Amino acid sequence: MTPVRIALLGVAHVHAEGYAAWLTGQPDVDVIGYAEAAPQLAADFADSTGLRLLPLPDLLTARPHGVVVCSETVHHRAYVEAAARAGAHVLSEKPLATTLEDAQALLDACALAGVTLHTAVPVRYSPAVRHLRAQVQAGVLGNVLAYSGVNHSVSPDHERAWFSGPALAGGGAGMDHIIHLADLLHHFGERVQSVYARLIPVPAWTIPGREQTDAAGLVTLNLESGAVATIDCSWSRPRAYPRWGHLKLGVVGTAGMRSLDAFAEHLSVTNVQGRRWAGYGADLNGAMLRDFLTVCGGGKAALLASGQDGVRALQVVLAAYESEGVGRAVVLSAEAGAAR
Repeated sequence: MTPVRIALLGVAHVHAEGYAAWLTGQPDVDVIGYAEAAPQLAADFADSTGLRLLPLPDLLTARPHGVVVCSETVHHRAYVEAAARAGAHVLSEKPLATTLEDAQALLDACALAGVTLHTAVPVRYSPAVRHLRAQVQAGVLGNVLAYSGVNHSVSPDHERAWFSGPALAGGGAGMDHIIHLADLLHHFGERVQSVYARLIPVPAWTIPGREQTDAAGLVTLNLESGAVATIDCSWSRPRAYPRWGHLKLGVVGTAGMRSLDAFAEHLSVTNVQGRRWAGYGADLNGAMLRDFLTVCGGGKAALLASGQDGVRALQVVLAAYESEGVGRAVVLSAEAGAAR
């Protein structure tokens, strides 16, 4: 069997090393290398993964079947457009872009080249998410009245400083965390009609010389079905927290209520370094990457988020920032993510 050739384009994202470790461990995958413009980051990634650093043109000349884009968000467009021209399928970190214009350009470039664009939303693969989605869609809870989502974490800027800079990331905790739960709502069959949000910095983030960005937020969504949803999207966990954070979703319907914690399966490990929670649940990143490899081999993957899914979720995020700016609810356009 011919291995699937995969390349990483940009390695600034905190998930890049994990993706590289999983991909290089698969017997049916040939990770041909990675591209990265920042010299120190590129060198560190070579040391930690053993992969080859190549100039982007050389990497794409090797004709990868697929690429995984893990750069700073603002650079996604350049990498995705280059990969599309080279005929490679694309799995891009979320959010797809910092603007709807750039996100639509990614869709258009991949459609023109005849390759697929996918958004990295691994929580779709959580067994708890899959079970709750099946119950909602089967009507087990009756007519859904409300969703309550929580996505808290430690601020990721201590691993990658660019995450807390709007110029490279497009925003703060709202950009980082609204998108997962917005995608799950769409995945459950809902469509967002309007968005009202408060996205605010906290005192620790008003440091001289640092761009002011949101670290705490609460978003209220009106859905086309008549249900409402809330998303708590905060970097509220201290650096010493035993895991990165939480992703939880509660659903209330006319016939019952259910809730999930996508990362509930863990053990508490205590040693001289402190305490941490070691997860033992499903490998969500691995499941997502396996689906992407299926696509690269010419197959289909039912759970893999599409580029259109990524654009729709980004539309919700950007509407939240607009709402914070204007101080009122923002009605979403129906055109985002449409094929051209």
